[in-house]
Amino acid sequence: MDTKKLKGYAPTVLRAGLGLLFLLPGIDKLIGMLSGGHMLAGMIGSGLTWIVLLAEIIFGVALLVGWKVKLTVWPLVIIMAVAIFMMVIPNFNLPNFMFHILAIAGLVSLYLSGEGAAAMKI
Repeated sequence: MDTKKLKGYAPTVLRAGLGLLFLLPGIDKLIGMLSGGHMLAGMIGSGLTWIVLLAEIIFGVALLVGWKVKLTVWPLVIIMAVAIFMMVIPNFNLPNFMFHILAIAGLVSLYLSGEGAAAMKI
């Protein structure tokens, strides 16, 4: 198998995985907050909560389709970094910490490598 032809799809696979990593939990949080059953439902009046939730959904979709990846990754890196300091470190859990670090590394990798072969070119 000639892997040179497939090399451009490596960032595409990473982009799709990271897009789903943000999109699906974002949708879950949205449904939970609207129904009052999510852990963030108590903060429903918090504008920051809604900004983060919508950013996860919007930028998750942007990653999935490959739209402006070099700009899209940075809000998600900020969300993950803030989550580390606000949620992970106070209740330190090593697997959770490593998950956030891995997500940040994947996002930075996308910034450095580009969006990959199957992306929107707008």
